[in-house]
Amino acid sequence: MSASKSKHPALVLGLAIFAAFGPAALSRELILDDALASFRPAADWRGVAEAGAVPGETALTAEGKGKILINGTAKNKSIPYLMTKEEHGDVRIELEFMVPKDSNAGVYVMGRYEVQILDSFGRKKYGSGDLGGIYERWDPAVSEKGKGFEGTPPKANAAKAPGEWQTLHITFRAPRFDHAGAKTSDATFEQVLVNGVLVQENATTTGPTRSSPLEGETTRGPIAIQGDHGPIAIRSFRVTPLVDGEQARLKELNAYWAEVSRSVHEGDFDAYKAACHPEAVLIAESKQMSQPLAVALKRWKKDFDNAREGKVDPTVEFRFSKRFGDSTTAREIGMFRYTSRMPDGTTVSECVHLDALLVKRDGTWKILVENQTATGNEAGWGALE
Repeated sequence: MSASKSKHPALVLGLAIFAAFGPAALSRELILDDALASFRPAADWRGVAEAGAVPGETALTAEGKGKILINGTAKNKSIPYLMTKEEHGDVRIELEFMVPKDSNAGVYVMGRYEVQILDSFGRKKYGSGDLGGIYERWDPAVSEKGKGFEGTPPKANAAKAPGEWQTLHITFRAPRFDHAGAKTSDATFEQVLVNGVLVQENATTTGPTRSSPLEGETTRGPIAIQGDHGPIAIRSFRVTPLVDGEQARLKELNAYWAEVSRSVHEGDFDAYKAACHPEAVLIAESKQMSQPLAVALKRWKKDFDNAREGKVDPTVEFRFSKRFGDSTTAREIGMFRYTSRMPDGTTVSECVHLDALLVKRDGTWKILVENQTATGNEAGWGALE
């Protein structure tokens, strides 16, 4: 972005940078030949060869030794939570499980945030305590007469009949904290699917849910399966660590800035123009000027031509004081420094304070608002380094 008073081009934010929000590592099956090898020691949990539900009872049958995890064959209040050895933050969890009639369990992501497992088959009314619900919270300081608070019911009751094998897929983002340790965003269940049915989408919880085995909040923790509320059998437990969404977003934006620098330096006007949102606006706040960016682009075309023909040698750098947004929006606040070497060897340089808004459409970042808020100086530029 060049200052609006200059003849050289404004540095429009945005370019076709595609997201890399895929898994950071290959998914892994946790139930191995030694069924408990991926888990911390927990009494009464074991691997069996076959498991089934006792019709009409809250009980399981079990035979042999194998790769189906069970927490006993009947409800037992003394059975502890089963926790993974490995700790996770952002993660995808894929569980294949079976419960008998009226049984109750749960998946505690990071050992703190529960997705409920319950025999909810056939229920017309359901809440946060049913299969696929994000369980309620509990705090004696704020809860009334034993009642919990928050909790998110599933969008639908997708439960199968007791004794049938079912699937639970969870995509989870851990809470975020600033450098001082203050929480900046809550734990979020981006998606929860029960038997292929979407039952949660972008559901948040402000803290650990009721009966969580671990207290407080942090960035990583083990995955826990509740064992003391009823029998459960698990024959597949797959985890996939996910890329930190904010790191991936900033990586995209950093790549974008590098590409903008390239397009300005090489005079690539077509790439520069394609990066602009059709309704983009250029603001020069110090001059109280606002206009469509398309108008400015027509004026700057000759500067790109001069750069491409080698008549001038422009370079641009970016530094930021604040960067925030989500997966489809970005606000970038900082400065840019534009330097142009002229044919006679002289160099012209200027620093400009920038407040820009970008939007992402179909995987591509584009500038929507470019606000050149004030002229800067080298001291301010140096302070951002």
